[in-house]
Amino acid sequence: MNPRLLLLVPLLLILPVAIASLGYQWHWHWFPLLDLDEAPALLAYLMTLSLDKIGIAIILCALSVVALYGWRPRSGQYVVFFFCLMAALGSAFVTKSVAKQYFKEPRPYVIWLAEQGRLTDSKSFYALLPLTREQWLSDSLSDFSEEEIPNWLKLHWQDEISYSFPSGHSIAAMTIASFYCLLFAYRRRSRWLIAGLSVWAVGVCYSRLLLGLHWPIDILASSLLGVLFGMTGAYAFIYWDKRELTAVSHK
Repeated sequence: MNPRLLLLVPLLLILPVAIASLGYQWHWHWFPLLDLDEAPALLAYLMTLSLDKIGIAIILCALSVVALYGWRPRSGQYVVFFFCLMAALGSAFVTKSVAKQYFKEPRPYVIWLAEQGRLTDSKSFYALLPLTREQWLSDSLSDFSEEEIPNWLKLHWQDEISYSFPSGHSIAAMTIASFYCLLFAYRRRSRWLIAGLSVWAVGVCYSRLLLGLHWPIDILASSLLGVLFGMTGAYAFIYWDKRELTAVSHK
């Protein structure tokens, strides 16, 4: 494999996200930055929704069809492809779940609500059971008007009551993007396809900042982990494909 591919994919995905972390050091406050009832905030929400259960299923199916189209079929090819993809996503999910319980970082919107006097403090909030957190959050948000915090964001916050670090959406988006971008580059698919997939993954990361769900360090660490998992999975499939091609040529 061309070594440039192993450098190009991480740069496309990680560098734009790293800018967010640098900006935070210069006191760029990503939340609350947008008017939450305006179109840019809704666009950020739609980016986030692209990784709900239905969205991620559609994305994985569509990208898999594009990646495998025209690839010379080999025995066990789809099984190996599925295994490599699921191993990458599974590693990302397990890492995210374990890290959240270890670091126990409060989400930005929880800190913000505490500063607004709507919650006592983040420690008290996270000491509650999940169902109690949802109810407490619902009560705290009830006094905000639709112009201050739209209902769709209130409901989204109530669904996102776990800890902040790392970002599950970011690590999933980066795992998916790096996995398929590396395969597309290997197959010499359109550069626009690779660029578009990279823009989507970076957009998901930034949507988490703008909606108050994560800190810059969350999405940066998640991006690094996601690219690691995604590229490892893709490289494993490419290695298997090359080995099978060599075996066929020697027969």
